[in-house]
Amino acid sequence: MKPFVLICCMMLVLEPMLHAQSVNADSASAKPVTPQRKATIDESAASLAMYFQSLYKNKTDQLQAAYSWVTTHIQYNYDSSYYFNNVDHEVKVAATLRRRKGVCENFAVLFADLATRMDIPAFVVHGYTPAAATGKNAAHSWCAVYLNNDWYLCDPTWDAGLPSRNNYFLGTASQFISSHVPFDPVWQLMEKPVGYKRSKGNAVFNYKDSIAVFLASDSLQQYMAIERRMKQMNTDKELFRIWQSYNRMKIVIIAEEENMNLYNAAVADLNNAAAFFNTFVNYRNNKFLPAKTDKEIEKMLDPINELIAAAKSKISKIGLITENYQYDTSTLQSKLDKLLKRSEEQKFFLKKYLTTNIAEREQLMYR
Repeated sequence: MKPFVLICCMMLVLEPMLHAQSVNADSASAKPVTPQRKATIDESAASLAMYFQSLYKNKTDQLQAAYSWVTTHIQYNYDSSYYFNNVDHEVKVAATLRRRKGVCENFAVLFADLATRMDIPAFVVHGYTPAAATGKNAAHSWCAVYLNNDWYLCDPTWDAGLPSRNNYFLGTASQFISSHVPFDPVWQLMEKPVGYKRSKGNAVFNYKDSIAVFLASDSLQQYMAIERRMKQMNTDKELFRIWQSYNRMKIVIIAEEENMNLYNAAVADLNNAAAFFNTFVNYRNNKFLPAKTDKEIEKMLDPINELIAAAKSKISKIGLITENYQYDTSTLQSKLDKLLKRSEEQKFFLKKYLTTNIAEREQLMYR
């Protein structure tokens, strides 16, 4: 299945004006920071981040320097959505810097990457610009950044190409919501998200706690959290439904990969258990030679039960998230049960063997 990509909206000539809120942070500069570093074709995100950190001590100025650099040196170009927006994060960042152009997602990804490299938590927010703000519903991407114990919103795309303009830098939730609607309501950064259906016992949406848990989760957990929150949104927007389908597709892809990993790991457990079993049987057929102590012989079968239990645990998790049509877990389960039964038979014999006088043990070999 080919990944689905929403094409970000083209920059608009007429945009709603949004004046970013000032942030008092470590003696932050009162005026916009514009880095003087000349752009080079081999510039990397790591070197840029280090440069901004060398210029300024406080995080606000570092972040503003990164924002100004992105809006000054990256050009909006619609063909970029077809050129490299189907690639992973690192490739996308490097390609954006190399080509010096991109669509909204490229602006957001690069800015978020620079912020993260400067130890400023940042996240690329996907959503849409409502018709009331732009004349039509259009997919869009911007950023959320965590600064001075609070979350703020930045949209470098809408400030691009306009020197020293910071209209969309460190905006608040109330300033952004009319022009930037995230698909995942947690990124509205509001205790009462617009359009979110809350249960009676949950009148307030603790978005800060939710974001902290979200960012600490793995990819599958994040997509599932997005799905849960999107289900609570009261909207019939087509773009919203498209993104919800895209998010569900991501869940299926990751879940199928997890099913594959679980199945392969269960098979490996079975093979390892069978190896221990065969080693014991061969040793028994060789009349327990070369000689081992009774305790050593008794331990030869011990790993089998543990491996079989581990394999069964893995099998039980296959198909929990998405239906399993690919892996024959029934046959694998049957093989595990058969091996467990044969292992128990050998343990029964071994118990009898070890409790028999040494002089009489050899006779047991022929029964």
